[in-house]
Amino acid sequence: MTPMTIRFNQDRIKEGMIKRLSRFSFRTGTIAFGLTCGGIFGLALFLGIADLGFARIWDELLSVRFGLAALILVHFIQLLFCSFAWRTLLSPPAPGIFSILTLRWIRESIDGLLPVAQLGGEIASARLLAQKNIGLPVASASIIADVTTETLTQAVFTLIGLALIFTLADPGDAGQWAALGFAIALVFASLAVLAQRWGGVRLFEKLLLIVADKMGWNRLEGIAGLDKALSEVYRLHGKLFLAALHHLIAWSAGAFEVMIVAWALGYRLDLGEAYVIESLAQAIRSAAFFVPGAVGVQEGAFVVLAGLFGMPPDAAISISLSKRVRELALGLPGLIVWQVHELRLRRARVIASASIS
Repeated sequence: MTPMTIRFNQDRIKEGMIKRLSRFSFRTGTIAFGLTCGGIFGLALFLGIADLGFARIWDELLSVRFGLAALILVHFIQLLFCSFAWRTLLSPPAPGIFSILTLRWIRESIDGLLPVAQLGGEIASARLLAQKNIGLPVASASIIADVTTETLTQAVFTLIGLALIFTLADPGDAGQWAALGFAIALVFASLAVLAQRWGGVRLFEKLLLIVADKMGWNRLEGIAGLDKALSEVYRLHGKLFLAALHHLIAWSAGAFEVMIVAWALGYRLDLGEAYVIESLAQAIRSAAFFVPGAVGVQEGAFVVLAGLFGMPPDAAISISLSKRVRELALGLPGLIVWQVHELRLRRARVIASASIS
């Protein structure tokens, strides 16, 4: 082996080590930030529950146990309508609804339980969807359009909740903060739409490749062409409206979760009151995207919003914790299913590489 060859190999090894260290640094930095935020708000939640009494909260949660199956059923309906919305934006032949439902389940599990700032689930599901005879640009375009539609319908969902809160209760300062949150959400949603219309997707392509390289995610090189694929999706006005309708139904169904838990605790909330609590709590949770699972933030939102309708803090926290139990009951199996899919993909790549060589 010549000295030049040895030097070349050494440079390649050094370059690989630098890249791996860069990926490790990016991953640990991202996860550390999320866990730090989660730790701070989690500590606040712990202190709040300690102040109310752990035994008291535990007793309230036990009284909801028979309603957990109902919560899972309601959320399954939400996932189903979200899957309908996503599949609507895929050009035929699109995967079956069961496949889309599984990917949506995985996507939500990753975003809800892992410190990925509400982004990792979208990237993971795009990679998995691209394996179903759909190009990565088309898969990614469908997810971007789906997330945009979902965000816009959440703004509508929040607006309906704001209209109801001024009708059903005296919102006080909570109403002002909720109105401000809606305004901020609407501005960001509008900016997202305008950015996509004005070439922002091409910038997103570059950023996605940079993030993929930092995280060590291969197989994203085929993302080129995303801008064109997304333009084709946005020309389907009728399908976009249908997808938005499905998402709005999914958002609205969450009000039944609040009603079920409140009734299990002995508090009678009507549909309008539950709609207010759920819509504004979801808006606050979305604003805290940098906190894994919005730990502590969601509980604080429920305490304030449910308090407008006469519910004490312990009952409000019990509603939030019941929803978290449902998240874990669905999210942990979702993460397992995700890893099973990833192992299958990895095995398929190994077999393909072996057959080529």
